[in-house]
Amino acid sequence: MNHLVVLNLVGFNFAWFGLVYWGNNFIPISLLLLLAHVRFMVKVSGEVKLILTITLIGIFVDSLLQYFTVFIFSNTSHIPLWLMTLWACFGATVCHSLRFLASSKVLQILVGALLAPFSYLAGHKLQAVEFGQTVMSTYLILGLVWGLLFVLFFALKETLVKVEVKHV
Repeated sequence: MNHLVVLNLVGFNFAWFGLVYWGNNFIPISLLLLLAHVRFMVKVSGEVKLILTITLIGIFVDSLLQYFTVFIFSNTSHIPLWLMTLWACFGATVCHSLRFLASSKVLQILVGALLAPFSYLAGHKLQAVEFGQTVMSTYLILGLVWGLLFVLFFALKETLVKVEVKHV
């Protein structure tokens, strides 16, 4: 694993923890990390479009999950800004620390369905989100959603992200 992939993974996890634990107060730091990512790590055409597309899809999906009371956020009628920011930070991982998933739809589904819901369970433990269903029901719903999302995100990566060939 090269150092940029590790840096991407560490940066995302730092942003995840800060946003989940401190909420909106951590947005400026997360945005600085995201800007640094765009400045120093984006090397291919379309990655910024991919990050923005994943962010919009994520906001839409989590908003639907809130609407159907899978998620409950206190004192707000929409998903919190920190969660929207987290989606942008997640979008920055698809071409880097999650790129090992790109070659296998089966792996995308398995990682999405089995592992991704743990992020929400951890957020629930940290009291960033309440669940309107049982923990097991929420896990199953999120597993289905994330299994599909990972396949969608990597299909979008194939469409939006083009490797630029440098001519000598």
